[in-house]
Amino acid sequence: MDVEIDEIGWAILTELQQDGRIGYAELGRRVGLSPPAVAARVRRYEEEGIIEGYRAQLSFERLGLDVRAFDRMSVMGPLNDQDELIEVARGIPEILDLWRVTGAETSIMRVATRSVADLERVLHPFWQYGDTVTGVVMSHPIARRPIQRDAVVG
Repeated sequence: MDVEIDEIGWAILTELQQDGRIGYAELGRRVGLSPPAVAARVRRYEEEGIIEGYRAQLSFERLGLDVRAFDRMSVMGPLNDQDELIEVARGIPEILDLWRVTGAETSIMRVATRSVADLERVLHPFWQYGDTVTGVVMSHPIARRPIQRDAVVG
């Protein structure tokens, strides 16, 4: 870890991970600092790249994206096939994340679609690159868990 974060800093980061819209006054009340002191710390964490941004969390279900899946890919061809696969994935809006990984698979994609038929349509372009193994999400019992101090400092 490049930046030293004290207990109050971790309290601030934990609160912001749970509610990125919390005001400085309320955040300061929760962590025991004045609003200007909290604002200064938050700005520092933003400038240092610890806080990368803020975003709205949308409901898959309310938007009709009822099928969520993880697709593991094993690209069998040359390295440029992996680069092509990444470009194909960038053009498909239902692909939410793509990770390059080590092990039996070369990449893992997180996908959200309206139906199983849509999932098949999304995955079809990738079959030319190699084998896929798809796991459909049944539930999400631990979701959007904040990064905690013990995981970093441990």
